[in-house]
Amino acid sequence: MNIFQHAEQLAWLIHKDLVIERRAKLAWTSMLLMGVMVAIVFSMQTAVPRQYLPGIAATILWLAILSAGMVAIDRAAIAEQQDGCWEALKLYPISASTVFLAKMTVNSIALLVLQCVLVPLFVILTDLPLLRHFGAMLLVSTLGSVGMAAVGTIASALTHGLRQRGTVLALLVLPLLVPLMLAGSEATRLLAIDDLGETWRLWVQFLAVFAVVFSTLGFVLFGCLMED
Repeated sequence: MNIFQHAEQLAWLIHKDLVIERRAKLAWTSMLLMGVMVAIVFSMQTAVPRQYLPGIAATILWLAILSAGMVAIDRAAIAEQQDGCWEALKLYPISASTVFLAKMTVNSIALLVLQCVLVPLFVILTDLPLLRHFGAMLLVSTLGSVGMAAVGTIASALTHGLRQRGTVLALLVLPLLVPLMLAGSEATRLLAIDDLGETWRLWVQFLAVFAVVFSTLGFVLFGCLMED
């Protein structure tokens, strides 16, 4: 199978999953509501000293992204299990790596859409200049979304078919995402105080390495996970 056929299959899978996500209005509402609630609750804590605000706000922002992102990843995995999509995909002449790339892409898009709501909301509520360096913030958000989506997609395949899959999924994903959340929080904090120096670049490089490592693992191992 040549590269054009793989690209066509990938585009078809992404389109299929995006249509499913668009129709799942309740799931999107739950995901956005989770993130917005965390942001609003934080904004009510007016006693935070100004010098500590960037660090605390950045941490809460990524906690909100992680919490809401888990809702999206868990919903996507449940939909695949309930509709029998995993079994159906095995019958099609589509490589497991293509399936992984499609699902990781759709999860990444969902997380980026979530951040398109949460980041401006945090700017309004905290008055932090997170969008002053728009390109840098977009880079941090994209790398964080890809890394989180890669881990979530792998974990969804690992927990497929389990009865208590929601609990197991959280136990697998959360410890793996702690380094990503810390790196994203620190990169966002430095961006908020206009410090885009060497330290900021190191955190961004960590996010990039994290995304590449787990994307590669999923690309290579997803076939074995689907068979299991």
